[in-house]
Amino acid sequence: MYSKKDYILAIDVGTSRIKAGLVNVDNFKIEVEATREAPLIIQKPKWAEVDLRELWSIICDLASGIVNGRQVRALVFSGHLAGVVPVDSNCNPLRNLIIWLDERASGYPRELFSGLIRFKGYNLLRLLEFLLVTGGAPSKTGKDPISKILWIRDNEPDIWNKTFKFLGTNSFLLAKTTGNYVTSPDDASLTWLLDTRNFRNIWSLRLLRKYGIPIDKLPRIARSIDIAGRIKLEAAKELNIDPNIPVIVGSGDLTSAAVGSGAISKGELHIYVGTSDWIAGHIRERRVDLSHYIGSIPSAIPDMYLIIAEQEVAGAALDFIIEKLGLKGEYDTIENLVMIARPGSQGLIFTPWLYGERCPIDDPEARGALIGLSLAHRREDILRAVMEGVALNIKWAYTYIEKIVGFQNDIRIIGGGAKSDIWCQIIADSIDRTISRVSDPHHATMRGAAMIASLAVGRFKSFEEAAARLSIDKVFKPDIERVNIYNKIFKNYIETYSSLSKIFKSLANGF
Repeated sequence: MYSKKDYILAIDVGTSRIKAGLVNVDNFKIEVEATREAPLIIQKPKWAEVDLRELWSIICDLASGIVNGRQVRALVFSGHLAGVVPVDSNCNPLRNLIIWLDERASGYPRELFSGLIRFKGYNLLRLLEFLLVTGGAPSKTGKDPISKILWIRDNEPDIWNKTFKFLGTNSFLLAKTTGNYVTSPDDASLTWLLDTRNFRNIWSLRLLRKYGIPIDKLPRIARSIDIAGRIKLEAAKELNIDPNIPVIVGSGDLTSAAVGSGAISKGELHIYVGTSDWIAGHIRERRVDLSHYIGSIPSAIPDMYLIIAEQEVAGAALDFIIEKLGLKGEYDTIENLVMIARPGSQGLIFTPWLYGERCPIDDPEARGALIGLSLAHRREDILRAVMEGVALNIKWAYTYIEKIVGFQNDIRIIGGGAKSDIWCQIIADSIDRTISRVSDPHHATMRGAAMIASLAVGRFKSFEEAAARLSIDKVFKPDIERVNIYNKIFKNYIETYSSLSKIFKSLANGF
C-alpha cells in the first residue's frame, strides 16, 4: 500500500547540476530537494570528463541530506546520455567518464566516414546498415559511445584490455547500487549498436563483430520500468535509505524528461530548454531525417519511440553571456532587461553554436557569434538576442521535426530555461505555436524518472494514468506582429551558417 507519505528518491545527473529529490508518489511533486554543481573536467580542447568517485560522493551527500528518516519506496537515476566509462569486475572506474560533450573521438568509427561512395560524408553502404538496424547512425563529431569506445581501444589499450564492462552514467550508477550490469534501451540505443527494429532492443551481433566490440563488455538490456535489483547494504548506508529497496532501471535524462513533460501520446511534442535544448515526441514507428540529424530512439515508455532533434547549447549560452556581462545569478534583473528590449534586438543576431552543433547541421566546428553589433546596442539587446538566437535555432530544427510528426497547435515546454516567461514567449513567437509550460518545468527530469518508477513498483497501471496527475501553469500564445518580425529575422539567421561555416572551420583549425 502507498500513502502520500511515500516517496521515490530520484537522482537527476545533469551536465551542469546534480539534483536529488523526494518525489511524492501520488502527485509527483518534488517535496524535498537538494542540488549541487556537477563536476566537469576539461583537460584539453574538445575533451569533457567526469570523475565518477566525486560524482558518487556528491550524490550520497545530497541524498542523505534530504531523506532524513522519510519513507523511500524506490530509487531511480536519470543521468546524461551517451557517456562511456570502462569499469573492472568490481565496478571500479578504470578512467574518468567521457561524457556526451566530448569530441576527442571525432571521425570514429573510421570505416563509416571513408570509402568511394559517400552521402554527406558517410560511407553509403555502412550508413544504410546502421539506419536499417539502429534507426540512426553515429555523428562525425565523435560524441556517440561507439566512437568513444573505439577511441579507447586505439588510444588506451591497457584500459581496453582491463575493461569488464563499458557503461554510461545511468548503468554505472545501477551497477554501483545493485551490483547488476544493466542498461535501458534508450541509453543503449545511443551507442548505435542496438537493434531497435520493431522494439527488439537487443545488441546487434553483426555490428558488434564489424566494429570489434565484444558483447560481453556491454551491459544487459532491460525495460525502463523494470527493477534493476535491490540496493546493496553499503550503498544504502551511503545514501541514508533502507536496504533492499528496489532500484529501477529508469532512463536517461532526455527520455525521463520526455515522460515528465506529460506529452506522452502519439505525435505530441515537447521542447526542453536547459543547458542544451531539444524537440522530441513519442511515436509508434521509427523515423529518421538523416539530412538534418533527427532520429528515433526507444522511449522509456515500452513499445514507443522518441523522435528527437537535439541541439548542443541553449541555457549554457545565456549563462555564458550573463557571466560576461557581470549579471550572474541576477535572473529577475535579466528578465526585466529582456522585456524592455525590442523584438529583434535592434538588428542583432546571436548564433548559439558555442560547442558545435548537431541539428539541423552536424558541425563540431560551428561557433557562436554576435552579428550586427554596434555602439548603439545595450546589454538588454545582447541578452534578448541570445534568447532569440536560441529560439530561432529551435525553430530551425522544429521546422523539420514537424514535417515528420505533423502540425502541432500546442507544444509543452520544460527545463530550467522554461522558468523564464519572456523566453517562453519568444519561443512561442519564433515557432508560431502555442507553448504550454508544465508546472515546475525545471523538475521535469526528476518527475519523469519518478513516473517511470511509479509504474515499476505498481503505483500506477499506465503512463496515461500517471501523466493525468500533471498540470500546466501558464500558456504562451504567439503574437502575430512578433511572429512576422521573427520570420524576417529567421531568413537572415539560417543564412549565417552558410556564410560563416568556412570561417568557423578556418578558425577552428588555426590561422
